[in-house]
Amino acid sequence: MAPVLPAPQDPDDLAGVRSELKRLGYLSHRFERYLLQDALRPERPWRTLLDLTAKVALLSGAALALVLAFALAAANGSLTATPLDLLVLFLHLFPPIAAVAGAGFLALCGLVILVLKLYPIRRIETLALAAAVAAGAAGLGLALVAGREIVAGSPRWQLAVVGVAAPVAVYVLIKLVYHGLLALAIRLTDAPPDRRLFSRRGLGFGILSAAFLLTLPAVLAAARREPAAAPPSLPEAPGERVLLLGIDGVLPAEADYLLKTGDLPVFARLAGEAGGARSYTRSPEAPASFWTTIATGLPTSEHGVAALDSFRPLGVGTPLARSGALRAYWSGVLVPLHLAEYRPLLANRRSAFTVWELAARGGAPALAVNWWATFPAAPLPGLVVAHGAYQLLREGTEGAVAPATERPALAALALDVAREAAGIRQGKDVEPLLGAALAPADRQALLDRALLPDRFYRQVFAERLRRAPRAAALYLPGLDIAADGFRGSDLAFADLLRAELAQTDALLAHAVDGVGTVVVVLDPGRRARGGEGRVILWRRAGCAGPGAARGRLAPESLAAGLLRAAGLPQSAELPAPPAGCPWPAPPAALAGFGRPRPPQAAAEAGGEYLANLRSLGYL
Repeated sequence: MAPVLPAPQDPDDLAGVRSELKRLGYLSHRFERYLLQDALRPERPWRTLLDLTAKVALLSGAALALVLAFALAAANGSLTATPLDLLVLFLHLFPPIAAVAGAGFLALCGLVILVLKLYPIRRIETLALAAAVAAGAAGLGLALVAGREIVAGSPRWQLAVVGVAAPVAVYVLIKLVYHGLLALAIRLTDAPPDRRLFSRRGLGFGILSAAFLLTLPAVLAAARREPAAAPPSLPEAPGERVLLLGIDGVLPAEADYLLKTGDLPVFARLAGEAGGARSYTRSPEAPASFWTTIATGLPTSEHGVAALDSFRPLGVGTPLARSGALRAYWSGVLVPLHLAEYRPLLANRRSAFTVWELAARGGAPALAVNWWATFPAAPLPGLVVAHGAYQLLREGTEGAVAPATERPALAALALDVAREAAGIRQGKDVEPLLGAALAPADRQALLDRALLPDRFYRQVFAERLRRAPRAAALYLPGLDIAADGFRGSDLAFADLLRAELAQTDALLAHAVDGVGTVVVVLDPGRRARGGEGRVILWRRAGCAGPGAARGRLAPESLAAGLLRAAGLPQSAELPAPPAGCPWPAPPAALAGFGRPRPPQAAAEAGGEYLANLRSLGYL
């Protein structure tokens, strides 16, 4: 049986309610009158509910969308590069935010109706205010949690604008919800409020002040230092060759066990001479962010690599690499509707120099193989093999290698690795371990995605080390990629992990010749979001002083140590090198190394790189 709606109010009742609202001052301002007038019309309650929902959704959606659009534009550099993006972003964000605000208001209305039906009360203004403050507190909490990633690293003046605008938007949201719920309660109870709670100078000022106080710590935490200007010259001192090795997908317990059993003799020897492997703790950020921090010594908010991909909504000039919780909206709604373009993370998002780039500043050769945020590869003295170059070279993608003259030889080597692994030359199965653990289709997919690329990168690294680069870096993600969706048993993966690390251990046996400092980072990757990792920090001059054994270090400090060992200055933007090692005195102390000039990337190359990230399971 359908519910019976109450009859329209009597005109005399409406006049009495209107008179009381005027006496309390509710109808003195256009803003309040715009919402409360719905309680003074002799119409069905459901019509009043729909009218109030539409008004609250439109007004609150406009306020919140404007603040969020400004935060996105500030975080992604659009305010200075393409300022008209602010208006376009507002138009993209207004419909979903208004829809969410309307749905939330409907839910609160349902709660208020239920309370009024079950527990008839006369303090309707207290009920409306409590529900509105709860909605505002929830909105502010979500904004502080989800918005911190967006605004982290923005210039101070832009953060100041966000810090002022966000509490005002929350205040407007609370006021809208309060008056909307109050209008609904008046319509349902046929009674005006006993008194005015939300005054302009009283409670409203307290709510606004509380919102400011809650937002201030988050804004201060998101503030970044202004980048120091590039020095006119880079003082250098006689230094030593340095080597940085990053291995993704190794759990701390696995690293500790293999170092003790003797399966990795070179790793174990270096760790023993260095006083043991050290530990570090990191946040559950994307692999690209963490490994860029290792290479630059700067946190994510300062090196700029905050995500694996970016989006360019229709009409927006600057792609959005920082989206926070809105990433699901771009990828799940706008991209399928062809209202946004999906773009990969390119090297032009990185706004800090890496160790090998600084080491090559004076013309000394450097070597970087497969490190994150290096596509397209920037030309340096030496060789840069961009991230994902194994697949990109086989597809003929521009920008996979720098200098470009090295591309034919490396493309031939990538093809050679693929043929050898397929058994074309030997005519036999060269992967018996995988053949016993996995089905043929799974085995081939694992080879193509994880194992063959690492094999290629190790071969390139071993060959180019013969040219004695001043700084060399190698990143091996094969184990992390292999663990994602591995279809074999845990024992089979443990055997695979041991075999892959043994090959890297054998590479390191020859790689340390003539090298003064070696850093090996063993990170759990996506197998354990955040948590601990292990570092082997070895120096030929000795690195087993007090605090070295079983000590902890900050990942950001590793780049500072490598730069000091190579004879480069100490930057005030970087932390001190890890304790427990006799680091040489820097030739100078600089305010900073400046910021690199971002390389230009071809659109078609970016599309192939994006497909590569998808095939590796990162997207």
